[in-house]
Amino acid sequence: MQDVVSTEVDADIARLETGLRQLKIQYDMFFAGSIPKQPFELRGEIERLIKRHSNSPIRKYAQRFHFNALVSRFNAMSELWAKTIRTIEEGDRPAPAVAERAGAGEQIIARCTVKDPANDREHLRLLHMRLLDARKKSGEADAKLSFDRFLRSISAQADKLREKTGCAKVELRVIVQDRKVTVKARPGK
Repeated sequence: MQDVVSTEVDADIARLETGLRQLKIQYDMFFAGSIPKQPFELRGEIERLIKRHSNSPIRKYAQRFHFNALVSRFNAMSELWAKTIRTIEEGDRPAPAVAERAGAGEQIIARCTVKDPANDREHLRLLHMRLLDARKKSGEADAKLSFDRFLRSISAQADKLREKTGCAKVELRVIVQDRKVTVKARPGK
């Protein structure tokens, strides 16, 4: 009976080790853009294996040591994956795959819709701060842009767009395209 349990534990540890290798490869592929979604199924399988043996005692010291080493490796990698996903979601680090899927290498940092730029100063002040922050993060030399100059530029863009399309509202977007941070305007909804 003892040998049967021991071989079961050995088999599960081998599956855990193989699964961790596969999971790391799949997450690397996800971050590189080769696969469209995170490998949730494989990760769930590994978590179930870990949970099963975390709650039951492993009698052999070598097996317990190997299992604990694999669990700590899984935890370290999980933390790294969570941080990477968080930085991508917050826009601090564009994922190569996400930037390519967005179309023409464009990533939206912030957006707002305004009727009249002169009257919507609060929204534009926030957009201006996001623009400066994005420029600072990208390392652009002209990261300093006064709010008044920004407001004049936006008003001119909005007027041209209204003339051209006859729209009432203008949507402004702070985007990163080819490592340059700019503001683009388009007809609002």
